[in-house]
Amino acid sequence: MKKKIITGAFFVVLFLFSLIISYLFGIYSKVHVKSNVSANNPLVTATPTPTPDPLGVRNILLLGYGGAGHEGALLTDTMIVAHVEPRNDRVILISIPRDIWIPIPITSNSDKLDKINHAYSIPYEEHKYPNLSQEFRGPAGGGTLSKLMVEKVTGLHIDNFVAINFSGFKTIIDNLGGVSVSVPFAFTDNFYPLEGMEDETCDKADEDIKALTATMSGFLLEQQFPCRYEELHFDKGVAQMDGETALKFVRSRHSDINGSDFGRTLRQQAFIIGIKNKLLQYKSITKIISTINLVSNNITTDIDIPTAVNLLKDQGSVSDVTIKTISLNTDNVLRETFSGDGQYILLPQSSDSDWSSIKDYIKENIDKIDSKESSLQ
Repeated sequence: MKKKIITGAFFVVLFLFSLIISYLFGIYSKVHVKSNVSANNPLVTATPTPTPDPLGVRNILLLGYGGAGHEGALLTDTMIVAHVEPRNDRVILISIPRDIWIPIPITSNSDKLDKINHAYSIPYEEHKYPNLSQEFRGPAGGGTLSKLMVEKVTGLHIDNFVAINFSGFKTIIDNLGGVSVSVPFAFTDNFYPLEGMEDETCDKADEDIKALTATMSGFLLEQQFPCRYEELHFDKGVAQMDGETALKFVRSRHSDINGSDFGRTLRQQAFIIGIKNKLLQYKSITKIISTINLVSNNITTDIDIPTAVNLLKDQGSVSDVTIKTISLNTDNVLRETFSGDGQYILLPQSSDSDWSSIKDYIKENIDKIDSKESSLQ
């Protein structure tokens, strides 16, 4: 039913606690990109900028994408807001479903209705969007546009973004010696895509392929080409994963049990917790430094040096950080439907363009977490 997706997952804890180390070892220039946002463009308000609170809450958008060699290479099908609370030593992960349908600005005065995960790719398609506003151009353009779209949905001001591709994801996990993940539920996926097999005909004649393409789309069409896929199976419980296995775990999308975006959200959150636990095993930062150095060409961020220093200094020890999660799904604030051209999409339950119920839901749940944690102290 849904189009083939590119998804990835990654680790707010690993990045936040190693970014400053990478800066100190000369990697900063490789991973940092400067936004074009300035006082002269619409993303900046006319009100004076308040003095930053070094212990204030910070929202960081985490983006995962396929990268070179993958279909839909720049579609950010993992979008997670890391709501960082330094005073509470807490990170709340808010997963943003890739299929949310939203107007994306493609000129200074016009929008294009599209899935939210397309926002990151648009600035890289200059031939399609020659009149894209200046603040969305350049190396940070995709992240800046994604931040704006997520702000519109969540009501949270997004301070920074971090983006990583599949190659960086696998390298990090392998260089850390793998990761132990508590798999939340058993599942089997009979249609996990095999790399390099995307165009295989599976012994079908050209005329048969044309006929199938003319009458089918999405997953129904994909099922007609079984040679392009492999079977995955994960049992519930703790599993040790290398980079390739972890990528399959968080990307899988066709299980009959929790195979939707929402099932992937649970798996991605379990993976991030596994990364945090992995970091607790290290008594030295040596391995983390070498890991970040290896993947510096696969990570981009607009987090500058002072912000990175504060994030490291104010967040405390990794062992003190707790991770909580908030998920947006069809059981709470979203509803499933189809776009005019037949794409599977998600809209607010209240109305097609009213995001207030989603904003209220996120705020209420953050407040509940804060209240519950305070009562336990």
